[in-house]
Amino acid sequence: MSGAILFLTRWPIHEDERRWENRLAAPDLVFDPETDRVTYLCDEGGRSGVPADAERVHVVTDFGDVDAVLELVDTIVREEGPFDHVIAFSEILLGLAATLRERHGVPGSSPEETSRFSDKTVMKEKVSRAGLRVPRWASCRTEEQILAAAEEFGYPVIVKPVRGASSQGVREIASAQELRALCAERSLREYEIEEFVQGDILHVDGVLDAEGKPSFICTSRYVSTCLDFELLGAPLGSVLQTDPEVRARCEEFALRCLSALGLRSSAFHLELFDTGSDLVFLEVGARVPGADVSYVINDVHDVNLFRLWVDVLLGRPVDLPVPDMTLSGGWLIVQGPKPLPQKVTAATPLLDQVPYLYRELVPRPGEVLESRPGAYATLQGGRFLFRGGTQEEIEEALRQARAQYRLTTVPVA
Repeated sequence: MSGAILFLTRWPIHEDERRWENRLAAPDLVFDPETDRVTYLCDEGGRSGVPADAERVHVVTDFGDVDAVLELVDTIVREEGPFDHVIAFSEILLGLAATLRERHGVPGSSPEETSRFSDKTVMKEKVSRAGLRVPRWASCRTEEQILAAAEEFGYPVIVKPVRGASSQGVREIASAQELRALCAERSLREYEIEEFVQGDILHVDGVLDAEGKPSFICTSRYVSTCLDFELLGAPLGSVLQTDPEVRARCEEFALRCLSALGLRSSAFHLELFDTGSDLVFLEVGARVPGADVSYVINDVHDVNLFRLWVDVLLGRPVDLPVPDMTLSGGWLIVQGPKPLPQKVTAATPLLDQVPYLYRELVPRPGEVLESRPGAYATLQGGRFLFRGGTQEEIEEALRQARAQYRLTTVPVA
């Protein structure tokens, strides 16, 4: 018996069968009804992600109202008894889950441990102390200090929120004039400035066990970057790497970074630069990767990272299939035209037109593309999943998809 579980969720599961987001995190896939006594704490958005027959469901108005959430959970504990586990998948809820563990004496990641994976200055400091390369960086304080740091690093520089995800609020600054304008435009007290690192960006994903050893780990190389997707509207994707030398080099580096940060019993999504001569830490999240990464991993290697994470947290035996790391896969997301919202007038299905493409979400005429900041895994201008070929074949398939896809829209007033 795994004990009593408090599960925090804000993720809906859509009735539209074309859409697949959040389905790997569905409770019926990650929890065992015979052994797991689950109490659900959700907002209205996450209510559709809770099983219809669940007996213990509590709905909050706003997870951001922490005092109200704490008061509600205090009442639940008094009436239903204590919890043995507090689990959340959404990055937005990880800090709240840590606060609830500390408040009710539940084992697991503490607020201090969780902050290492949300504060970019903290994570770089700890990784740097372990002798691993990170971008030169500084917390933003005064305009003079920010300009001095930029002069030291050399332009261009990156200015980004200390806490944030999906490249929201990140700016690439090309000159002192541009940096002064940014300082005049907004307060940068919650930002950091760091050197621009030239190189490919890769991500290493997996789950660590209670000893910090990988239960599963794999490496992917981005097509374009999250920043180009956010600022320029460039298509975003990545391809699973099959070169043993590339994988070994990146995964060994990633595990050293995770060890420096003290991560245990957790999923992770770590991004790094490959400059050609060196690897440089970018950032890491203590969560399952976003966008369509987890779906490709599941479909290529038959590993559900959400289920694996819960198995590790609950101390259940882990019995994974032996993955064939010679097989690759990938994903590609195409943004809709700006500014949103836009109504679709035509789109080009690519299934059976592009090799190794096995699933797509192409908007239908009449559908409206709306703005959801930071939400890669939603209805975009187009979403495409690939699997089954070599790394080079999947890379070529993504190039073909980018070249062939056509989407036309009209603005919605």
